[in-house]
Order: sequence, then C-alpha cells, then structure tokens
Amino acid sequence: MSSSSPTPLASPSTRVASASRAAVASVLMEKFEVGADKIRPDATLASLDLDSLALAELALALQDRLGVRVDESEATKRTTVAELTATLATRQITAGVR
Repeated sequence: MSSSSPTPLASPSTRVASASRAAVASVLMEKFEVGADKIRPDATLASLDLDSLALAELALALQDRLGVRVDESEATKRTTVAELTATLATRQITAGVR
C-alpha cells in the first residue's frame, strides 16, 4: 500500500536556486558543449575546459539568461559550478528577479 502525500510547494529561494542551476547547466551544455555528466557541483570551470574567453562568454550568457550581472571575479577558472550557482541565486533573490 503506498501513500502519496502532496508535495509542498517550493519556496521562492528554492525555485530561484533551481532556475540558476538549470541556467548554468543549460548554458554550459548548449554554448560550450560540456556533457551533462561533467556538470557536477564540485566541478571547477577550468575542469570543464573553459578558458578566459569562454569564462567571459559564460558570464555574458548567464547575465542575458537570468537578468543579473555576473562579475568576472564570480566566474573564474577556480569557481565551482555550485559556487557559481549559489552566487547567481543570491544575486537574483537580492535583485528581486523571479
């Protein structure tokens, strides 16, 4: 016998974090042809073979997609996918972007 209870609605911050994760993964896969299996929270942008020019392009693509500014210092070779996602989610929440 299985019981299914209604899933609680996600909080706005959870929805923003999820959207940020999806945007980062989508841009990495579409624009830079990074395999989905390589996009792990602990993966650095350098480990995804992004050079300095690609990092600048990534920042611009994420700005366009999410509507928030991404500073060069927030997308460095040492930045992990999780760190970038958290920064973007925080910036969206602060800016009131939904």
